[in-house]
Amino acid sequence: MATNIVLFAHNASHDSGAYTLTDDLSYDNFFDNFDFFSGPDPTRGFVQYHNASSAIEQGLVGYLEDTKSVFMGVDYTNKDPKGRASVRLESKKNFNHGLLVADIRHMPPSQCGLWLACWLLGAESWPAGGEVDLVEGVNDYEHNAVTLHTSNGCVVDNVTSLIPGSAQADDFDAPFTGTLTTADCDVAAANQDKNVGCSIKAPSSLSQVQIGRGSSQDQTSLPSYGTEFNKAGGGIYAMEWTTTSISVWFFPRTSPLYTSTANSTTPDPKQWGTPLAHFAGSGCDLAARFRDLRIIFNTAFCGEWAGKEWDRSCAEKTGVDTCDAYVRDHPEVFKEAYWEVSGLKWFQRQAPAKREMEGGAFVKAKGRFYRV
Repeated sequence: MATNIVLFAHNASHDSGAYTLTDDLSYDNFFDNFDFFSGPDPTRGFVQYHNASSAIEQGLVGYLEDTKSVFMGVDYTNKDPKGRASVRLESKKNFNHGLLVADIRHMPPSQCGLWLACWLLGAESWPAGGEVDLVEGVNDYEHNAVTLHTSNGCVVDNVTSLIPGSAQADDFDAPFTGTLTTADCDVAAANQDKNVGCSIKAPSSLSQVQIGRGSSQDQTSLPSYGTEFNKAGGGIYAMEWTTTSISVWFFPRTSPLYTSTANSTTPDPKQWGTPLAHFAGSGCDLAARFRDLRIIFNTAFCGEWAGKEWDRSCAEKTGVDTCDAYVRDHPEVFKEAYWEVSGLKWFQRQAPAKREMEGGAFVKAKGRFYRV
C-alpha cells in the first residue's frame, strides 16, 4: 500500500528563540536614557511638567541610595494657580517586539486628584503607532487596568477569564486572569466612551488567578495598584510583546516569581503561568498597530479623566467641589505621589541556532518523522 508522505520545511517563527538582555536601565544610567517632557499636558491636566534641570533643582527626581533605585515625584509644598509641578519621563529609545521587566517599588497612591501612568507610546502621531498602558488609574482607584489604544479596526476577540474551579475552567485554560471590560481598541469606537480602548482589569485577589486546569492559589489580595501596591513593597510588571499578542504579568515582591524574574538574564514567560492580561485575536493586526514604542512614566492631576470622574466619589470625600481646586490648595496631601523604580530591563528574542542534519530533509509518514 502506498504511504502518503508530506514534506516539512523548517520555518522559524519571528517570535521563537530565547530572550536575552539588550537594555538595562537602572540607578546610575536610568535618567541618562530618558528625556524630560516639559510641554503642556496633552490631557489638559492641572499640572506643569518640568525639564531636567528644573526637576533636579526642585527635588522632583533623584536617587535613593539605600535601595539603589530612582524616584520621580511631584511638588507637595507650593500652591500654584497654573498647576502642580511634576515630571513626565520618556525613553530616548523606541522599542519593537520584546519583553519588558519593570521593577517598581512604589507608585503614586490611590488618592483623589491623581492620574498616574506607566505606559508605552508610538512615535507616530497618536494613536497611529499604538499605546499600551501598563499601569494606569485615577483618583481612589484600587486595581490596575491594562489598556491598548489604537485607531479604528482593532478589536480583540479572546474570551474573558474564568473563575478557577468552575465547570467551564475545567474545559480549557483561560487566556488571562483579569476581566476584559472593553474589547474595541479604537479610541473613537462608537460603542464605547471616548479614548477607552480595549482594557483588562486586574483581579482583586489571587483566588482568581488560574495556575493550572481547575486549580487556584490560596485566596489572598493581589496588590496591583496604588496604596495596596505600596504597602506590599511593589513588584514586577512584565510585558511580552510579539507580532501576534501583548501579554502582561504582575509579580508581587513577596512572590517566588518576583525573585526569579528580577535576577534573570534569560527570562522565560512560558514559566510564568497565566498572564494578568492577554490581547490577541483575528480582529486586530498587532504587528501593524504597534511599533516604535517609547516607555513613559508620569504623574498628572485632574484633566480629562481624573477631573471628569471627580464627582463619582472625590467631591464628597474631600469636601471640595472641583479637582483643580483641591490639587491647587492642598499640596501637603501629595507627599507620597512618587514613583520609585529599581530598574527597567528590555529583552529581545535571539534567532534559534540552525541545526545541520545529515541526510537532507525530514518527512512525515503515519504520524512519525524520518530523515531522507
